[in-house]
Amino acid sequence: MTNLVQNLERYWYISPPWDQPIPPLLVSLLEQVYVKSAKVFGYCTGVEWSERGWKYEIFAGNTKYYCFGK
Repeated sequence: MTNLVQNLERYWYISPPWDQPIPPLLVSLLEQVYVKSAKVFGYCTGVEWSERGWKYEIFAGNTKYYCFGK
């Protein structure tokens, strides 16, 4: 996940909620988080806007997890 700001700027026009405020991030980069589905602690290494809202990339051990904010 690189150039996240550029990706957001490029795809914002086709993504919901157009013409509405961007929802706030739930997790900051490099913040330690708990991934309930995998029952592991990891660190947020990336954030990307998707059709379902913010998509967070969590790195725990040698595994990447992708979680969506609500």
